[in-house]
Amino acid sequence: MAVFMNIMCTKSIMYKGYFGLKESPFSIAPNPQFLFMSDRHKEALAHLSYGLGETGGFALLTGEVGTGKTTISRRLMEQLPENTQAACILNPTLSSQELLATICDELKIRYRKTGATLKSLTDKIHEKLNKNHKEALNTLLIIDEAQHLLPEVLEQLRLLTNLETDTKKLLQVILIGQPELKQLLQRRDLRQLAQRITARYHLMPLTKIEVGLYIKHRLSVAQCNRQLFEKSAITEIHRISQGIPRIINLLCERSLTNAYCSNNALVTKKIVLLSAQEALGDEYKAKFWWQHIAIKTLAASAIFTGIIFGSYYVGHFYGEGTSDKAIVNLSETKKLQPAMTPESTRSKNVDKQPIETPITLVNNVVADVVIDEPPKEFEIISDGDSKRAVELSADNVAMIGEVTTNGTSANDSLTELADDKTKPKAKDKFSVAAVEGVSDDLLSRFQSAIDDTEQEASIASGAGSDKRVEITVPTLADMPTWLQNDLPSLSFEQHIYTSEGDSWVKVNGRERYEGDKITDKLVLNYIYAQKVVLTFKGEKFSMPALSTW
Repeated sequence: MAVFMNIMCTKSIMYKGYFGLKESPFSIAPNPQFLFMSDRHKEALAHLSYGLGETGGFALLTGEVGTGKTTISRRLMEQLPENTQAACILNPTLSSQELLATICDELKIRYRKTGATLKSLTDKIHEKLNKNHKEALNTLLIIDEAQHLLPEVLEQLRLLTNLETDTKKLLQVILIGQPELKQLLQRRDLRQLAQRITARYHLMPLTKIEVGLYIKHRLSVAQCNRQLFEKSAITEIHRISQGIPRIINLLCERSLTNAYCSNNALVTKKIVLLSAQEALGDEYKAKFWWQHIAIKTLAASAIFTGIIFGSYYVGHFYGEGTSDKAIVNLSETKKLQPAMTPESTRSKNVDKQPIETPITLVNNVVADVVIDEPPKEFEIISDGDSKRAVELSADNVAMIGEVTTNGTSANDSLTELADDKTKPKAKDKFSVAAVEGVSDDLLSRFQSAIDDTEQEASIASGAGSDKRVEITVPTLADMPTWLQNDLPSLSFEQHIYTSEGDSWVKVNGRERYEGDKITDKLVLNYIYAQKVVLTFKGEKFSMPALSTW
């Protein structure tokens, strides 16, 4: 491993000369020279500055991992006026007493290290706040990674801000953390603190356009005035990184290294895909062309259409073969048996000699056989006492005085047929059966694609509704034991955050969308308000939206 890292570092150093770069433009170190303030970062900074206005209190900044929250806090520290004393806590995994002691250290408050109590530390901090206020100094406390704060520690912070004048708070606090911090502050026992937050901002990832500007800005700072990334490569970087600046840096750094190793002057989409597997490891796995959602949707549509047409033609050509009725064609000069009287039926003395023409139809209508005319189909219908020859039209509904086997009239039969046509037909639910020579994995993909198509069709049928239709699947607790044993560890840390209308859920520390593969055999199908639906080894089940397995 050490040898591999040394090789990669050597290649990183060499690619700078290859591309004419002064220094590495995509290092994950927080170098202020490469700071890129997008419109969203500027808006977040403005919210924090407003929250630290005259009244003070608490300000809240949240965002996904790697979106640039620490970058904004550093820029805020640079813009603080000279009459501000700031304390910054980067590791808040502390008890209440440890937090107060850390605040004293940051504000340069002297206190007795041994035997210090919550009361003694609180009194020391209050003395310092009063002293700063008399000297016209503002006191600011910035806590990064605040999602790790315990509820009792947050309550202790709220008590510190109780010291105030008639016009402002003597201590101003900025809480910076991941989206879990917002959920933590929704606890009922922390509602008093939540009500004191005067400014809130959730930092969203970069858009596709901003990703291109971000890469161009960093290359420009490294004194590279030409574009090193193809447009398709930038699009792929945005898709893989979801606009997270830290992941963009990892992908771009590895892509430049691979472009240098393959003697390419530009980073292509293919190089980005290869670099994603190397830089992100198990977090990312390249999709083959048949694994993309568009291809799976197209395949499911083709299968669905084939099944429908196949069912229609099979029923059309073979369905009539199951009837007790016999079809004859007069153009083939087939002979019709003469009508049988009740007496002849009872005596079983029937004249079996065929007649050629004329043929007596129902209602005493006589028709001559004309061989040169287009073929006509007639249907022989028997009620036990008599037989009738009935002409069939092209759509099989223009019947002439049909008499059914149970004795009902033709008009009644036509009425029943019309009623059947008006009745709604139940929609068939298609499923994929096992086929010799086809793997279970491929069958499960086809079944999943059909289920997804039926789900989309059910949602489309309710287009007039504002509510999304939820599918009903078994819960994980109802699934077989082998599935529960094979299922990898899952942690749904937060839920219902949207970007451009797409629902997503954080799984094992990473943002996931509908259709994403969590592992090789685990797929996230749907995200609802209270649950998520997943497929593992072809088995579909649901889990609560906020749960850990």
